[in-house]
Amino acid sequence: MGEKNKPEELQAYVTLMTSNQGRLRVFIRSLLPGSPDVDDVLQNTNIVLWTKRGEFKHGTNFLAWAFKITRLQVMSQHKRNKRDGKLVFSDRFLEYLVESAPTNRPYNRILDALDRCLARLSPSQRNIVNARYERGQSLEQHAEKTGRSAGSLRIKLHRIRESLKGCIKNTLSEESK
Repeated sequence: MGEKNKPEELQAYVTLMTSNQGRLRVFIRSLLPGSPDVDDVLQNTNIVLWTKRGEFKHGTNFLAWAFKITRLQVMSQHKRNKRDGKLVFSDRFLEYLVESAPTNRPYNRILDALDRCLARLSPSQRNIVNARYERGQSLEQHAEKTGRSAGSLRIKLHRIRESLKGCIKNTLSEESK
């Protein structure tokens, strides 16, 4: 992009950053399963992506570049957690996760399919999924807020997951035809 960003290059970069937030969050979550630090790592990743925007070459694979930066941020968070005495994976296991994390096109195709399938959910289904995976709250908290039982939400979430799984499968098979 160069140090002196043209407005259209800057807009294109912002679009790349914002349109890939979901993918980055999923990637971080896959490396830090169940961690409350996902949002912090995503925020730190975004800071680095913004700071290093001059190093990005338009026309290259933004997501692969962003995943490299994200991996480094995950490793940094792991070191902070370890230093703070929090329970963390061993360094060796985390390195294995980071190195084996998919960053190739098939993974992107799956995420694209997931995005399209999530868009097909009803607003109430999306609220349940968001409550479980994006907002960092438990189903019990969501149940309390909505006046529903946690058990019924678990059942509904299970059905939504099955529906999403089928939708993704169908979407990928349609694409490969």
